[in-house]
Amino acid sequence: MLTKEEATSMLSLLQDGYQARKAMDKLYAKQDKMPKMIIEIYLNYVVKPKFDIIYEDYKRKYIYNESRVEVNTTLEERKGLGAVYDFLQGFDVDHDYFNLFVTSLGIHGKLYSYCAPGFGGKLRDGEVVMFNACVDIPPAEEARKLFNQLIPLADYPFSSIENGYIFSYIDQCIILTTDLIRLQPFQDGNKRTFRALLNLLLKKINIPPIYIEERERIEYKNALMEALEKRDYTSIIQFYYYKICDEIMALNLEESILSEEGKAKEKIYSTKNSTRA
Repeated sequence: MLTKEEATSMLSLLQDGYQARKAMDKLYAKQDKMPKMIIEIYLNYVVKPKFDIIYEDYKRKYIYNESRVEVNTTLEERKGLGAVYDFLQGFDVDHDYFNLFVTSLGIHGKLYSYCAPGFGGKLRDGEVVMFNACVDIPPAEEARKLFNQLIPLADYPFSSIENGYIFSYIDQCIILTTDLIRLQPFQDGNKRTFRALLNLLLKKINIPPIYIEERERIEYKNALMEALEKRDYTSIIQFYYYKICDEIMALNLEESILSEEGKAKEKIYSTKNSTRA
């Protein structure tokens, strides 16, 4: 167990190293252990900030970047991203009802809430194509069936939280939302919907909202395609570790290091990682 001084010193060193690697464009290495060290210190030694303080700034960045990860988003869809973010911000992960099917439909409905009625929040009844991807997308009827079959499994990542295995939880949430993207249950907006769902799942462990910056599109697309086409989730998991670190680093952490007395009141998470779920 680190002392307050050790945690502060370690965090400062990690911040310097992380920013230096980022400046040299040396992030996204598959075997880099730095992101997990940063996340571990954040979860175990830092008083979690009130994210509503940074709400407007995060919302603006979320809409700007998220609307540029996918091409040809309309003005109505950009306004819908704002509605999605408001939904995520207002969702009480400890008390509000969560269901994979209902919650995903709700997010998709928010995304298209400024578009023609009847499209958002509805599973597809037609075929879809995922451009630039060698993925066998199931027909609409099969996609609906598979999506329904996933509902009973939606709670399985939460057992990792109860057991303290936080990296197992993060991995399983990334794998789950990536598998939902492969399924393509909606006619459009699948990646945006399930990236938002991932944010909601990460909110459960006090991870600040994350978004993919426009300049990171290539790294994200490559990692996602590796997961969708080869079912190799290593790169997409590591990519999201870096994204989590980006948002952690944006917070003023050194003023929030827990006191020795405070540490005993926080849930201490294990560094145990998951295997492929």
